[in-house]
Amino acid sequence: MTYSKPNETKKVFENDILSNPLIAPSLPAKIRDAASHVHFTGDDSPSLPVNWRFAEAVSALKGLEASLVNVILDKKYHTAMRDVTINTDKASMFIFSVMLWTIDPDGENMAPIRLQEVGEAFTRYFPSQNLYKTGSSLYRSLVTGIYKCADGRYFNMHASLNPDPTLESIGLPHDMEVSDLEEGVKVISEATGKVDSKDIQRLNSEVYRQAGTICYSVEEFRESEHGKANAHVGLWEIYDQPTPTQPASWWPDSPQTSPSRPLAGLKVVDLTRILAAPAMTRGLAELGASVMRCTSPNLPDQNITHADLNWGKWNCSIDLHKEEDREKLKALIIDADVVVQDYRPGALDKYGFSQQNIIDMCSGRERGIIYVRENCYGWHGPWKDRSGWQQISDACVGLSMGFGRAMGHGEPVTPIFPHSDYCTGISGTCAILIALLRRGEQGGSYCVDLALNYYSSWLANSVGEYPKDVFERVWKEECGGQVFRHWHPNHSTVPAAMEQLRKGPAKERLFKPEFFEDRSAPVALGDDKKKIRCLAPIAEWDGTVKLGFNVGARGNGTDAARWPNDLTVERVI
Repeated sequence: MTYSKPNETKKVFENDILSNPLIAPSLPAKIRDAASHVHFTGDDSPSLPVNWRFAEAVSALKGLEASLVNVILDKKYHTAMRDVTINTDKASMFIFSVMLWTIDPDGENMAPIRLQEVGEAFTRYFPSQNLYKTGSSLYRSLVTGIYKCADGRYFNMHASLNPDPTLESIGLPHDMEVSDLEEGVKVISEATGKVDSKDIQRLNSEVYRQAGTICYSVEEFRESEHGKANAHVGLWEIYDQPTPTQPASWWPDSPQTSPSRPLAGLKVVDLTRILAAPAMTRGLAELGASVMRCTSPNLPDQNITHADLNWGKWNCSIDLHKEEDREKLKALIIDADVVVQDYRPGALDKYGFSQQNIIDMCSGRERGIIYVRENCYGWHGPWKDRSGWQQISDACVGLSMGFGRAMGHGEPVTPIFPHSDYCTGISGTCAILIALLRRGEQGGSYCVDLALNYYSSWLANSVGEYPKDVFERVWKEECGGQVFRHWHPNHSTVPAAMEQLRKGPAKERLFKPEFFEDRSAPVALGDDKKKIRCLAPIAEWDGTVKLGFNVGARGNGTDAARWPNDLTVERVI
């Protein structure tokens, strides 16, 4: 039987989301009515040369997001639900949209080639916050990768925005000259080859507090103490925080609040960096929400993500060491409906912004608060306090091992695209919509827990892999059968895969002009005429809902830390 990506996506949507016993109980009562309006289209053939069914996963999650918006149309606006189309080819690109923007396509034509190499010209528009020179040399960039240990196991290290502690953990200097990839890999491999994987884990997690994990198979993770501790979670957990003095309520209306911009007037405080959690808040902004992203001048960030994930967001600077800035953040939160944070567990507590602090902060007002936290490993079990990234989740849950096996060897290989970041982002947007619906009907506050591992486990255990013949065909057609090994870092595999996709059969399916749109970003570009070409919103609505962003993308710290009276103003001064 011929494999059909849209048909398989529908099955994932129906069986692995709507009927999933770990997810279905949390969904609103009218979700199946809303889901009946979602239609999946696209070419039958998958395009991404990875064994895991990324296209079906991201498309089904986008279908859920659209279904929840339809429930909001029904419950808040008392208007008819609308048909929504999810093109599975277009959705496939959502998980690497960080690589798809182009600044001034008819002029400078500036686009990312490698995730950490965009050049100084880009920093004119989106200033760098690479405080620790993460990718300043090939050697330093190679610390993020999978290496073999003395006991024969593999360990995925991560620079975590500062490679120095990771390099120290394996006895290497902070920097050195290496002539090429091969020499750099050899230096680091020789260092990890002297230490057992459990010792590297201890050094990374307990001594140097860097992200890193032993690479497990899906089966090993499932049987681990940590895997079992989180096995009861689907894509999220939502906890009710009943408050009798906070009755059922939506969010304050703005002049734009309407079925066409269903989240207009909703205020979101965004305490996030890099990919997964910023993707959540961008998803809310796309639906009309007003987002104030707050970053610290003392912490590093990846500016390359800003051209993709800072759409619809003002960006202010908050230094939590300063009392006056803590007061500014409190004022933002007290007037907000949603707070999203992705800091290491407990990091904000010492400044008075723990989960309970924020619930209490808003307890004296008429409407509750939605508090959202996201981490890598999940919120139960012995590893819950470890820091992590997309590659770490892939390695921990077994996706990396599965990719290596699919290519014919027993080594773990990071599955190329930052799928767990973007799909956790969609999951977060969905969970927030559910919490908003509950607050609109029941009142009170809500706490939402999300994790990269929640999505990755759902992908491994529910969505699964392509049939062997399907993967091998796509792998040969779209990647030339190229075999990636454990030492190939993302900054090598992503550009290689992107180049192949732009040359192979997928070119005609993926990179269609109608899948992209040009947007203004006058604060970043300093020019109303210049545009940034980006992947357009995935959901295509049959009337009523108009997806887009109230304000353009920008770098960190460009706005004042306050809510403006006009929620469509381009810059807060």
